[in-house]
Amino acid sequence: VIKAATKQMELLNTNSRFLHDNLVQYAQRLTATLPEKLSVCYFVNSGSEANDLALRLARQYHGHQDVITLENAYHGHVTSLIDISPYKFNQLGKDSKKEFVHVAPSP
Repeated sequence: VIKAATKQMELLNTNSRFLHDNLVQYAQRLTATLPEKLSVCYFVNSGSEANDLALRLARQYHGHQDVITLENAYHGHVTSLIDISPYKFNQLGKDSKKEFVHVAPSP
């Protein structure tokens, strides 16, 4: 077990700036299963980073800041995500919700 774990840890990628060949191969295999327009992979190290990147990409693409979120939602512990997470901003007080955030009821 130790030998197998050590071998795997030698391949482990901990920084997306320096991609290991396996990540490149994985991205190629993944995008091969997707529609042609979905041809880029972004590897990040957490859900917070993934949500922050998705928010920035959507805002850049559409040119709008508004977000619809579900009540009690939590998207991550980054300022941009706290701003759109009722679970977090409700703890800060009644006036902490930004004007561009629209909260929908949870199903």
